Amino acid sequence: MAYTVMFYNLENLYDTVDDSGRYDDQFTPIGDRRWTRDKYLQKLSNLSEIFSSVASAHGGFPVVAGVSEVENLRVMQDLVSQRRMSGAHYKCVHFDSNDPRGVEVGLFYRPDKFTLMGCEPVKLVLRSGREYIGRDILAAWGEIEGEMFAFYVCHFLSRRAGVSSSAGFRRAGAETARDHAAQLRAQYPDIKVVIMGDMNDSPSDESLSVLLHAHKTIFNVPAGEYFNPFWMLAEEGRGTSIHNHRWVLYDNIIVSHNLLPSWENLKGLRIVRTDKNHYGEIFRRNFMMKKGAPRRSYYGNTFDNGYSDHLPVLIKLDRR
Repeated sequence: MAYTVMFYNLENLYDTVDDSGRYDDQFTPIGDRRWTRDKYLQKLSNLSEIFSSVASAHGGFPVVAGVSEVENLRVMQDLVSQRRMSGAHYKCVHFDSNDPRGVEVGLFYRPDKFTLMGCEPVKLVLRSGREYIGRDILAAWGEIEGEMFAFYVCHFLSRRAGVSSSAGFRRAGAETARDHAAQLRAQYPDIKVVIMGDMNDSPSDESLSVLLHAHKTIFNVPAGEYFNPFWMLAEEGRGTSIHNHRWVLYDNIIVSHNLLPSWENLKGLRIVRTDKNHYGEIFRRNFMMKKGAPRRSYYGNTFDNGYSDHLPVLIKLDRR
C-alpha cells in the first residue's frame, strides 16, 4: 500500500478571537482585515478543498500532513471537521510555543494508518547554548505497518529581517532537528525519519545541505544522513511560493537514508517516484492559482477568498 506524506503552509489560519499577548489583532472582526467568522469558515472550506484534491489525485488522504501557520489546536480541529475532510478521520497534534504572532506548526495523522507513540515540542538551541524564543519544532513518532517512523514539522525563521542576520536561526533549526533525530535513532536504531516544513531556505542552502546533510540524489547517502527530493525541482526553477517576483522552494520534505530505494539491504517502506523523474511533488492545480502565483486569502487587507501563498509538497512511500 502506498502512503502520501504532505506538508502545507496554511498562511495565517487564525480564529477570530483576540489572544492577549499575541500579535493577532488584525485577524479579528474589528482588526484591519475584518476577519469575521464567515471569512474564517470560508478559509477552512477552501483549505479542505486542497486536502480533498490531494486525496483524489493520490488514492487517499495523506497518512501524515504537517502544517504551519496555525494559531492553535482549535483551528486544526475545525479544519478536519470540514465535510470534505471527514473521510480522513484525522487526529491533531499541536503545542503552543512563544511565537509572537501566535502561529505554530501542527501535525494531522490518520490513526488507522499511523500509530502515534510519542510527541513533543523541540526547542531550537542556538550555538551559544541559548534556547531560541520563538516557534518550536514538532516531533512525533510511532508506527506505520509495524515500522518505526519519526516526523518533524518545522517553520524556521523567515528572511524578512535580512538573509544573513537570520541565517543562524535557520541553521540552529536544522541542527536541532538533526540532533533530536539522532537521539531517537539511538533508542530505535531502525527508525525512519521525515523532516518537513517551511525552512525559509532552499535545498542547496547551508542549513539543509551541509548541517542537515540532505543530499541532492539518492545515491551514496551515508547512514544517518538524508535525501532532499525537492533539490532537483528547485534546480529546475520550480517553487512553492513567490518572493521578490520569483519562485522559491522553501517548503521541503527530507527523508533519512533508510527510506531510499538504493539501500537494498533494508526492507520495508521506501520513498518512491511521484512521476517519471522526481521523488517529490509540488501539488499545483489551476484553481489554486491567480495570475501565475498561489491564490492567497488576502492581498493587503482585501479578502480574496483564496487558499495560501504557498503550494503543498508531498512524497510517497511504498514497498516497491
